[in-house]
Amino acid sequence: MRGSILWGSSGESGVELILLVVLFSAVTSCSVKQTAPDIPLTFEGSSQELKATEVVPTLDTPIPKGKNAIWCASFPSAWKALEELAGEPIRFRERPEMAGQLNAADDPRPHIPPASLYTASGWNQQGITNQIWRDLEQRFPGKKAPTFEAITPDSFVAYAYLEANVRFPIPYDQNPQPLVFAEGGGNQVEIHSFGVSKDNHNDRDKIWKQPRVLFRKGEPGDDDFEFALDLCSSSPTSQVVVARIAAQPTLEGALARVESGIAAMPELIEQRSARSGSRMGDRLLEFNSTDALWVPDFHWSISHRFLQLEGSEFTNAKLRGQRMDIAQQDIRFCLDRSGATLRSEAKTEKSAIPTNFFFERPFLVYMKKRGAPIPYFAMWVDNAELLRRRDGAGKPGVN
Repeated sequence: MRGSILWGSSGESGVELILLVVLFSAVTSCSVKQTAPDIPLTFEGSSQELKATEVVPTLDTPIPKGKNAIWCASFPSAWKALEELAGEPIRFRERPEMAGQLNAADDPRPHIPPASLYTASGWNQQGITNQIWRDLEQRFPGKKAPTFEAITPDSFVAYAYLEANVRFPIPYDQNPQPLVFAEGGGNQVEIHSFGVSKDNHNDRDKIWKQPRVLFRKGEPGDDDFEFALDLCSSSPTSQVVVARIAAQPTLEGALARVESGIAAMPELIEQRSARSGSRMGDRLLEFNSTDALWVPDFHWSISHRFLQLEGSEFTNAKLRGQRMDIAQQDIRFCLDRSGATLRSEAKTEKSAIPTNFFFERPFLVYMKKRGAPIPYFAMWVDNAELLRRRDGAGKPGVN
């Protein structure tokens, strides 16, 4: 009997995230789709080929020391669809710890833009695969139809497909100089990056209005200076956030640190304004023509198997006799100068003190429905394994 498979599909350029998850009785997929990317793939293949990156099933999964950590909401979305089919939390005879984590995790589906997410679950003999094909063709024209290889008539399917499209209305500049990225372990690597500096623009250019500072803590130039930026603050649906913060034990902890920093900003603004006798504190959240921003390029495609779940036999009454043969998640992510399909908001005030918002050491990047409590994609970048190196080292296709 078949259990469940997770699988993913690809997208195109700008900020691009693609993730597919299939259970041979349950299926999920996540994708951020755009036009052809400006940059080549830095990695394409199985996660088993990666030495310094982990794909995690939940936001509270511990991040291994010295490694990148990647999470996307399509896997838990499929899991929650599977729970609905079972009518209760998923149980296995072998009781793998990961299953308990997924059962306890928040359902991400209410926090994803409705137009970006599709989920379905049901039994093969009742026509669930045909329903999925019809629905996807209608909602995501051009997406390649998923295949359910070797699925038996008495198998079930729980499917989730997530496709996000976020594009910057004004492309950022490609950095002509190397950005020296200091990995968490201390190694320094020259990488490609995008952003903006005053070298290529005058103070009237609209590109300065595109990013928005979400929070800042400490003083520019200090080693403990922390900050987060929304790369296109006028996006009506999704945020693309990059945050240079201290390393945390989990992605959940890293996201909480950003949220606490944002929550502390009103008090800091009031303190600065009181000291200056004006509203100068408001400028803490502005990105000005004296500032500079450089963000590492991303473009990778990873296929990951959650081996801990595979082969497990269900004990749920509605799923009894089934087992999970394959638990696979395919993720494709691209973040480059094209950004996401968004509109920017104009601002006019400037700050006299320049700030360098350089992501040249470990940082967090995530995508989130604006106003939602949790993201639908998050990655802690501790090392340069998936970044685009200037020396061209890495997998075939690196430039």
